[in-house]
Amino acid sequence: MASVLTTSDGTDLAFETTGTGPPVVFVHGSNGGLDSWADVARHVSGFQVVRYARRNHPPSAVGASSNSFAVEAADLECVLEVVTDSSGTGAHVVGGSYGATVALHAALADMDRIASLALFEPPLLLSGEHLVPVLDRYRRLCADARYADAVELFAREVACVPSELVEAASFEVESEEIGRISTLSAGADLEAMAHDGRDFDRWAAITVPVLLMQGALSWPPLPEGMDRLAEVLPHARRVVWPDQSHFATATVPERVAQTLQSFFATA
Repeated sequence: MASVLTTSDGTDLAFETTGTGPPVVFVHGSNGGLDSWADVARHVSGFQVVRYARRNHPPSAVGASSNSFAVEAADLECVLEVVTDSSGTGAHVVGGSYGATVALHAALADMDRIASLALFEPPLLLSGEHLVPVLDRYRRLCADARYADAVELFAREVACVPSELVEAASFEVESEEIGRISTLSAGADLEAMAHDGRDFDRWAAITVPVLLMQGALSWPPLPEGMDRLAEVLPHARRVVWPDQSHFATATVPERVAQTLQSFFATA
């Protein structure tokens, strides 16, 4: 059963804790939740594993304020405060996709509670002010209850998923309520991305051990973003899986877990 903590702006976040040992906090990406990292986490042993649902992602509450990476970084800091005060040690933070960007912002704000960062393909080159008109269109689609169209817009123009994958996918929602909830979650992420920049030099201030993970088959500009992040974090360890894409955490969870375990052992 999930526990609940309340952030500084009064938003309730749901989280689950399993295992014992040094803490590892998993941060999920867009369209995710408590179970996003579950397959990877079950292969991680010797650690206290903490998975939380970010604000606007059930079963966590809708945010009490507009969304931004600063707000989500503060949320992660609240999770880290609870976890590290209990354990007495810093926590390894593992972020996937959008969640990896949240982890970067959290580390930049305060590294005191972070033992290391493990980042899977943060979509850093997908953020920026070019998304502001996309956000406006997305919100209009949601206001008209055109949820399937909003989901497709996010895939095409925010995540930049290749056309062949988009055309092969189904964006139908099971019900109006599910459509409303899922597009609210993705819309909050889009809001943060639209108001973030592409300044890679800022990440150079991060001094904790860093692991960069990626799939060689991921679509552009994800690989280019990883290259630029590696340039400003020359101390980072980098792992590229030649047979994987942006879905590696779902397709090869045991391999991801083994990579994490090896990194944690030396971080």
